[in-house]
Amino acid sequence: MKYQVGNRVNGVINNITDLGVFLTLPGRKSGLIHFSDFGDNWQRERNRLKVGDELRVVVVHNNKGKLALSLSRVNDPKLRDLHNSFLDVSANDFEKTLSKTSEEAKDEINKLKKVLAEN
Repeated sequence: MKYQVGNRVNGVINNITDLGVFLTLPGRKSGLIHFSDFGDNWQRERNRLKVGDELRVVVVHNNKGKLALSLSRVNDPKLRDLHNSFLDVSANDFEKTLSKTSEEAKDEINKLKKVLAEN
């Protein structure tokens, strides 16, 4: 998977150092949440976070495959995730689109349950 600025992804902490928190992302890619992302809370957060914890982060920079991640900016609307299926949905159509997506997900889950029951 090629990561672009704005992508929101879940990652698993694999190391915590003085530099920040290193995460393993899907596709065996890794990235860093620099300690400055935590502001004045770095020491407290460093002690709270553990290797193996899962975090939702946003890609804020991609320089030749080296990913800079942010936990504090995950809800920043200026960082647009171009893979977000709701990106171009108007506020008026959001509920309808969300309901459709939910129904499609339920149908897919039911199909998977049926396949598992047959095995």
